[in-house]
Amino acid sequence: MFLETADMTRLLFQVLAGLILLAGATIDLYLCVRVQTRRRVPSLGACTRLTQCPFTVFHANLVLFATLLFALPAFFQPPISGTPKESALILSPLLYAVMGLLVTTLCLTYSNASVSQVFFSPSCTARRALGKGLFYGLAVIPPVVLLSMVITTVTETLGVEPHLQEVFDWLGDGSLTLGTRMFMIAAAVVIAPVVEELLFRGILFTAVLKARPFFPAALLVGLYFALVHFHALSFLPLLALSIAFSAGYGATGSILTPIAMHALFNLTSVFFYLADR
Repeated sequence: MFLETADMTRLLFQVLAGLILLAGATIDLYLCVRVQTRRRVPSLGACTRLTQCPFTVFHANLVLFATLLFALPAFFQPPISGTPKESALILSPLLYAVMGLLVTTLCLTYSNASVSQVFFSPSCTARRALGKGLFYGLAVIPPVVLLSMVITTVTETLGVEPHLQEVFDWLGDGSLTLGTRMFMIAAAVVIAPVVEELLFRGILFTAVLKARPFFPAALLVGLYFALVHFHALSFLPLLALSIAFSAGYGATGSILTPIAMHALFNLTSVFFYLADR
């Protein structure tokens, strides 16, 4: 009975992951046809407004310092054998959220600006921004998944065993309580997208955008975004994702768009992992 339930659950996640890929591929085909027939022209019209955000090199350095301060200890400490304590798995995302919100508040206070002035666009409602985020998020999933598959294949061909990010190893640890694993999923789908998009897109990207055109700015932020995750096999997919998130922000001017894109991708990654387990 237990095995039948596990098989049904795995099948459910396989179907969900497949539907997301199918929806994304359909959107990609639709966009290609629209662009090819010149019925749709890619636009980053909100970038002009983003360059008027009050964030400067000082704010960018604050984000760099805070994210490195949080990430580097985990990089330099000896590898942990097994899964960390459940308290650590819960406290770490919460501390990350506190750090991100604190840095964002400091930047807003120093700039004498409000959340609505900086992170939202008067010409794009919250509903439209979220809708665009889901639309663009679905579109970016198939090419990034394909890129990840190519990297995995090349890695295996070279005789190197690919490893998932540690969070997936921990998520698959059956000794953890269901509540802890549910919190880890919630952290990946809610906490991480909100905190990282506020820091990397809302502050860092807009600060860099003041001195550079869109693509160089998105590339620089993307390189740092990929590097700070400290996972070699995910470097190129994370770089591509970061550029896509910046494009979503540049298209609507609302931080809700890249947050929705980021959350959808993380949720899809969880579906793929559970479908394989």
